[in-house]
Amino acid sequence: MNMNKWAKIREKGKQRFVLVNGVLGWGLPTAILWVFLMEFLEPSENIWVRPIIALIIFPIAGIAFGHLMWNKSEKAYEKATSNTL
Repeated sequence: MNMNKWAKIREKGKQRFVLVNGVLGWGLPTAILWVFLMEFLEPSENIWVRPIIALIIFPIAGIAFGHLMWNKSEKAYEKATSNTL
C-alpha cells in the first residue's frame, strides 16, 4: 500500500471511506453481480425479490467490509510510520 495515498484518504475520514469503498465500491457492484448471476443460474418467477434483497444485504455487508479495510489499512499505516520515526 502506498502510504502517501493512504494519508490523503484517511484525512477525508472513516465514514467517507466506508461509504465510498465499502458500500459504493463493494456492496452495490457485488449486489448487481449477484442478482445477474443468480438469475442466470437459477431463474426466478418473481424478478424483483432478489434485487431488493441484494440491495439491502450487500450494502450492509459493504459497511462491514469498509470498516475491516479501514482498520487493516490503519494498522499498516501505523506500522509503516512508526518504523520511519
